[in-house]
Amino acid sequence: MKQLIPVPVRRQLRGWLNSAKNTPFAVDLLELRRWQIARKDVGVNAAPRNDPRRLVVLPSDPWSIHQSRGDEAMIEAAAGEVKRAYPNLEIYIVTATAAASADVRGMGFKPLELWKQPFSYEAVARELSLIRPDFGLVLGADVLDGYYSPVDAARMLLVADLMAAFGARVSVLGFSFNSRPAKALREVFRLLGPGVALNLRDSISLRRFDDFARTRARLVADAAFMLTPRADTAAVKDIAAAVARQREQGRKVFVFNMHPMLFKKPEPAKLRRMIELAAAAMERLSREHNASWLLLAHDYRPEIADDNCLRPLADRLEPTLGEHVHHVEQTLSAGEIKAVVGLVDGVITGRMHLAIAALGQGTPVAAITYQDKFQGLFAHFGVSEELLLSPAQFLVGDSFEKFLLHFLGAYEAAGEQVRQALPGVMELSRANIAPLLSDSAMRMAPEADGKVA
Repeated sequence: MKQLIPVPVRRQLRGWLNSAKNTPFAVDLLELRRWQIARKDVGVNAAPRNDPRRLVVLPSDPWSIHQSRGDEAMIEAAAGEVKRAYPNLEIYIVTATAAASADVRGMGFKPLELWKQPFSYEAVARELSLIRPDFGLVLGADVLDGYYSPVDAARMLLVADLMAAFGARVSVLGFSFNSRPAKALREVFRLLGPGVALNLRDSISLRRFDDFARTRARLVADAAFMLTPRADTAAVKDIAAAVARQREQGRKVFVFNMHPMLFKKPEPAKLRRMIELAAAAMERLSREHNASWLLLAHDYRPEIADDNCLRPLADRLEPTLGEHVHHVEQTLSAGEIKAVVGLVDGVITGRMHLAIAALGQGTPVAAITYQDKFQGLFAHFGVSEELLLSPAQFLVGDSFEKFLLHFLGAYEAAGEQVRQALPGVMELSRANIAPLLSDSAMRMAPEADGKVA
């Protein structure tokens, strides 16, 4: 039957089906009602244990956990802090595929392969009844406003509620909330039990969330600020040597990053145009302002990998800039990336968690923003929104070149402002895990390594 339907028609039908699934009516019928059926028998033996043993982490992308350095940073930072308080804790990470489970084992955690298709709340509840988690962490990131999928957002939130129903203390790590959230999620947020702590990672998101959901939530900073940098690896030492060679020539070194998700739908022509505009501006600033460039990826998921943009940019720049541009082709861990951005003078990026890594090292950032989520991050540090540029603005004339020139004039003052604000932001980051820790555990847990490298 499938072969009888032309490919364009099949794509259109899938589009209609996905749109229908994401309506408030469908979320109520297919998600909320099925969740209520699964939940009705949960909670009989839900008293928290005095000796916590298990933590379950629900990532924002259970299909490719290890390839998203943002998820990796949040998992390692938040789970690591909880484990400092409870050293014997077993850490499980929810996965959707055998490949993702293998990646989880490689990260040193235990996979919990319950995000399977067709998705079933009752199957999830059965797995949780066997695991009996004491703690739950949900990586809200930038998905819980339904920007990408209201259905996936609803499932993450409702599974968080199931964990709480089994007696777990659950924290939804600080997430962004854009200006146009999916209406289908309003009721989902309102139905969550009190055992699910909701954290918004900036004041702008918190205000939007309060207006939308009218339910409890609190302000934090992104959990990834707690990540410890890893400067002792061979890859980081090689990059450090390359940076040092540029510094010996009296040059300033800046990380540059861009990626395919700057546009919600695939826009290959616009991305090619951005690459050309970026190359022209970077060549001029290298020639006239002694700027050298480190092209650094932060996401390795094949279809949306940063190197899909950075590799052609490197091919365009290397013949003219030579050693003044260095494309980092090694696959780096989140901790290694955080160490690298501590080596440079500034970072220009389209990835939120690359910006967080840099700011966490006291390094100033200019951002190519999308999903209107960088504004709140910058507000934590009191950094001017003049250091934000939208993809649409990027494509207009010489806007990007002027943007880079402005950053080169502003980065030193911005860096000082970032370093002054960082201790307070670190405290807000640690607030993500406060709902999981008892008072005694909070006193025992050492402070996260938030120092500037």
